[in-house]
Amino acid sequence: MDFVKHRGLIINREFFHILRQAGLDSFDALMGYTGGELIDERPVRTVVRLELEDGDVKRRFYLKRHYIPLKGRLKSILNPGGIGSARNEWQKMVMLKEHGYKTMEPVAYGEKKGVFETRALTLTEELYGAIRVEDYIPRLFKQNTPEDLKRKRRIIEKLALIARRFHQEGFNHQDFYLGHFLINPSTEEIFIIDLQRVQKRNRPVRRWVMKDLAQLVFSAINTEGFHGTDLVRFGHTYLGRKRFSPEDRRLIRQILRKACWIAEHTEKMLKRKNQTRG
Repeated sequence: MDFVKHRGLIINREFFHILRQAGLDSFDALMGYTGGELIDERPVRTVVRLELEDGDVKRRFYLKRHYIPLKGRLKSILNPGGIGSARNEWQKMVMLKEHGYKTMEPVAYGEKKGVFETRALTLTEELYGAIRVEDYIPRLFKQNTPEDLKRKRRIIEKLALIARRFHQEGFNHQDFYLGHFLINPSTEEIFIIDLQRVQKRNRPVRRWVMKDLAQLVFSAINTEGFHGTDLVRFGHTYLGRKRFSPEDRRLIRQILRKACWIAEHTEKMLKRKNQTRG
């Protein structure tokens, strides 16, 4: 990928002309942008969707702006891998793109430190037509045609191949739920999102691989239309063999136990949250 430093931003050169034409080719301009549709608003972060012209075509982007107080900044210095960092999210996007994974398209990043607050932003292009895999599989299940069944199986095998490669290359996600995979139904391309906690090591670490797989299993068994046979199919593709060895079966049992723990923990958290609201 090719980036250029320009007026307080790191800009993906492919999008430089779009930002310049819109007058948004500086950190201050993007940070002070008042248009677009507000998607999310929190005390330390806002997310806005905006449309920019690229010739005769309108392209959609997501502008995420962070306002990090001094206390949060000190915490990020002590823990550089902190998940709240806009820089961390940007670096993970770029890293996964460079490793050939499909994820959000990094457009621009900027950061400016003040005495009492650090402001930072990321700009990404919309993944047009993409929906969450956890929403798409139930749709296929309800339509229930032979072609939809074949499509579901292809998607599960693609997920397994992505997960297998991801882990073999030393990556782990830490939020490896189906809700963090998007699919474009027309092309069946699958994208990995929510990258703030992604880690990269020189080799796979069993503990983190098991955590990822348990999270995926937990979300799969809570997704309508994702059956036990689909999990078996996923396992065969992920492990690269048609029959499970005794060691494979031990690993699968450990993953299932961890998925059950996640389910129990999630239920406790929801009960606690409901009691707090009550």
